[in-house]
Amino acid sequence: MNDPTALTDQLKAASADANARLRRAGHLPHLRYTHDPATPGWLADLFNHHAEALRSGRGRICPHIGPAPRVVCAFAWTPGLLVCTGCRHLATPDAAEDNTCDRCRRPCEPIWPGIAQVGPILFAYGLCGACHRLASAT
Repeated sequence: MNDPTALTDQLKAASADANARLRRAGHLPHLRYTHDPATPGWLADLFNHHAEALRSGRGRICPHIGPAPRVVCAFAWTPGLLVCTGCRHLATPDAAEDNTCDRCRRPCEPIWPGIAQVGPILFAYGLCGACHRLASAT
């Protein structure tokens, strides 16, 4: 029988670990950490598209993800792929996708990388300059 208290504690610990990783990344010179509990609609749509791919059975999960909660990574450009932090390379986009904004879907250079945290999930996305400015203004 699964202990719901232990599962809740593991989920909280995995979420705290994901947040600590996000905060450490925010100290890098080319990144900034912001905390906004209100998820913008466009980002929620991207994440929901990802979640729907997993729920519908079209998803793929790396073999290192087991039943216990842990930090995992998901990507706007590969809906339905969920990987451990060591298998992020499985989501490497092709050249066209690597230069496409995940919000407006227009090709552009450069792409501004972003990461959002949803519990223990680190959700990566990339934005064109215009969408990045819009996202930074909210």
